[in-house]
Amino acid sequence: MLRKRNWRFLTCGLLFCNITAFAQGDGAWLFLSHTQKLSQKFDLLADVQLRSTEHITYFSTLLLRTAFNYNLNKHQSVALGYAHKGDWEKEDGRKSYSPEHRIYEQYLHQIKLERMELMLRGRLEQRFVKEEQYEFSQRARLLLSAQIPLIANKDFTRGIYASLQDEVFLNVQHKGNVNGSFFDQNRPYASAGYRFSKKLDIEFGYTRWLQREDTGDKTSDVMQLMITTNL
Repeated sequence: MLRKRNWRFLTCGLLFCNITAFAQGDGAWLFLSHTQKLSQKFDLLADVQLRSTEHITYFSTLLLRTAFNYNLNKHQSVALGYAHKGDWEKEDGRKSYSPEHRIYEQYLHQIKLERMELMLRGRLEQRFVKEEQYEFSQRARLLLSAQIPLIANKDFTRGIYASLQDEVFLNVQHKGNVNGSFFDQNRPYASAGYRFSKKLDIEFGYTRWLQREDTGDKTSDVMQLMITTNL
């Protein structure tokens, strides 16, 4: 009984921190992630992400991403995919648009420790970013995450959970075509969510988003609503 109360207290604390940060935040993201099983070995991955500006005045970024995923075994997979990112920016009352195309390769390793779900993901992106013309660069990304059941059934097919993760972005080729630095971004993230079934998770979280730009480092407080489906 005491243990359950501690988990409830922790969950409420996470939700309170998220709501407080949302009130003071620099923007909000909506992230939809879907995995469609095609066969025992192949999956189709699809992501949609919408990002707002500060104070959620308008949507500034749309990210569309898809990939074919090959399952090496129960715990490891590789994927080849494509992403399109569009950025809108208002300046002097006028809105400008900057597109980006990406090809990417991905390796995913999932580990279960009792009911806790751990994930290691490595991704290499070939980026074509347009300013005046398209410029090519490559970026590596490394993500570590843990999904921790708090109040859930024995096999964690339903219940409340907490999620912790961190992702580092590094410019590994032609950094002069982006921000001129080997380091690109860091996104530590914490959330609280509910698993309705093996097919549906919904979570609400907070990201402390650090970006290195040409003019210096920029830090943003971002709230994210994430919906994950598996069919």
